[in-house]
Amino acid sequence: METPSSRYTSRCAICGKPARVFLGSTSYCQDCYNRLADYLAGVETPTNDSYQILALDPDGHTVEFSVERYSFGARSIWTAVEQVPADDPRREWGYVGRSVSIAVDATRVSQDQAFDALMVKAQHMVSHASMRTAPISLNDPHPTTARRLGRALYANETGVARIEASDDGQKSVVVDGQCFTPEQFVDLLSCWDGFDLYWQVRGAADEPPTWL
Repeated sequence: METPSSRYTSRCAICGKPARVFLGSTSYCQDCYNRLADYLAGVETPTNDSYQILALDPDGHTVEFSVERYSFGARSIWTAVEQVPADDPRREWGYVGRSVSIAVDATRVSQDQAFDALMVKAQHMVSHASMRTAPISLNDPHPTTARRLGRALYANETGVARIEASDDGQKSVVVDGQCFTPEQFVDLLSCWDGFDLYWQVRGAADEPPTWL
């Protein structure tokens, strides 16, 4: 009998790689599942579902993303996740990396076009910082608990945040790849005391708003 732990050590029924998709009693790796879903929908399958994207941040640093495609037949979702090595010192202060997704109709958009669109979206996200840093001052009119490397962090006038929940139900907010508690996120906005706050909830695959 399959248990939760044995399920995730199953092998793909087609190629034998570790399985990630489970349909009834049959297990598939991501690539084989995508090819099957594409075939059943009659859409193009790219030669490789795994790609890398390199983008430049405002300081000229290279940001590496690992790309995966998830096929749902006529609809495909491409997701790029920033690669943060386990020994990256930024992890010590809550850096989990950035991610960006797009959703496309595979009957209208080729996979190459979808990948190109994801590259553009990733570069756009990396180029826009949602926070700024400032020196910590004892007389700071906007004290904040959101601090990294001895500097205070404050939200820019426009930005993007992602809400996440851990396995134990703890909520956090990810801004510019950095993880904050809800209280710290409120502190990020402390520099805008007295201003109105408008928000718009969007899916990860949606296009960024025109004002960003």
